[in-house]
Amino acid sequence: MQVINTRMALAPSKFLHLKYLSISIHVHGDYDYFSLVSFLGAAPSLETFILNVQTQLEHTDELLSEDPSHLRKMLGYHHDKLKKVEISRFYSSKSLVELTCHILENSASLECLTLDTTGGGLRCSDREFCKCSFLERTKEAHTAVLVIGKYIVGKVCSRVKLVVVEPCIRCHTLNP
Repeated sequence: MQVINTRMALAPSKFLHLKYLSISIHVHGDYDYFSLVSFLGAAPSLETFILNVQTQLEHTDELLSEDPSHLRKMLGYHHDKLKKVEISRFYSSKSLVELTCHILENSASLECLTLDTTGGGLRCSDREFCKCSFLERTKEAHTAVLVIGKYIVGKVCSRVKLVVVEPCIRCHTLNP
């Protein structure tokens, strides 16, 4: 495992042979996930990218009312070998949506994109459990599903398998 300071400039092709990259981000404030594009660009052989997001920040529904054309784009990056991307604890952060859209638009070999709005855990559908694991942010997970529908689903081409892990309707309904 190599720890990298995200403030340093990553030279293109710095990680020539890196095929698997897993990043866990634990933040107590806002974070610019879109800045992770430089990691992807520095690893031209990257095939699998896993991002585990843990944040203490409360989020709003601003992306639901915003115009999708206001998302940032980063030109010049192509991720030709990237096949599998997983984002755990996906939430309605604008920069996280921008990163996801960038990956979809610049990864010609992408086969599977998994967006887990719940952060994993046990599910009642596993048949071994009568109730899903506790979900801290039920409202945020439901909002994330709506944001995925608005910004991401339309960018997924037919050759890419999109997996959206949503909160269980039985165990995690929103209270009015």
